[in-house]
Amino acid sequence: MSYSKIRTDIQVGIAKWVARRKLITQMRIGRLLGHLFYYLPNSRKRIADINIGLCFPELSRKQAKKLLKSNLISTGQGIMEMMAALWASDEQVENRFELMGMKHLQSALESGQGCLLLSCHTTSIEWGIRGLNQCLKQLDLPVGHMLARQHNNKMLEAHLEDARLRFVDKLIDKKNIRSLLASVKSGHPVYYAPDQNFSYQVAFADFFNRPAATTVGTHKLASKGVKVIPWFCFRTDECRWRVEILSEMSELNDLTEIAATTAINQLFEKQIKQHPEQYLWVHRRFKNQPEGVENPYL
Repeated sequence: MSYSKIRTDIQVGIAKWVARRKLITQMRIGRLLGHLFYYLPNSRKRIADINIGLCFPELSRKQAKKLLKSNLISTGQGIMEMMAALWASDEQVENRFELMGMKHLQSALESGQGCLLLSCHTTSIEWGIRGLNQCLKQLDLPVGHMLARQHNNKMLEAHLEDARLRFVDKLIDKKNIRSLLASVKSGHPVYYAPDQNFSYQVAFADFFNRPAATTVGTHKLASKGVKVIPWFCFRTDECRWRVEILSEMSELNDLTEIAATTAINQLFEKQIKQHPEQYLWVHRRFKNQPEGVENPYL
């Protein structure tokens, strides 16, 4: 047995132990982690600071610093939420979510069609996936499959896959469009978050008035007849979350590629502005830029 496997197994064992504590304890641990992210120098803090400066230029330096601190605390809580999504008991999920707009998803699934469940990377996204899937299961509806990027650490990936398959049934590699379409055809919704920086098949669409390399894949799928239904998860209290499902973006198929991509980014922007501290600002969203525009993280 290699040292790397032993180390990974120990780390996962600790994560499982923490994920089985009371949710209020986990959230307090997350807040502590977030404070450490804020007060200790690290690259993610720098990235979040740059992103907030780019996307909220109207804020004073004092206001931006306050948002940065809130965001890093929320990011710490997001780590705990992800661990809870992976390893918490079903009892810990019960009665934690306010579900809004379920009729939009329910009507689509009851017609026998799957869909894309479109969202952006809020800090609570994976915890929201588990909460929404538990609701779908209780309603005897097909649970959502999950589009996910493979982790570089294959030993950790095995643990993550085993945990996720307890609440999503099927994991789909983000490049495996054939498998995604098969899930939709079989009547399942597929969780899909295309708001991170992409380097292939992209359009530069405005996101907070900045050009952002955005996948055109959503438009291509919509043009194949796949329904696109947005949903979002935000933390509303220390141990309460709101999952809101919006009406189908039926107009995407009629828009040009760039117009559809921009519409999606604008939807994300509108949602993020409601809880700006709960977005994943630690990601280098503006890394790839059009020719002549400087990478802001250099």
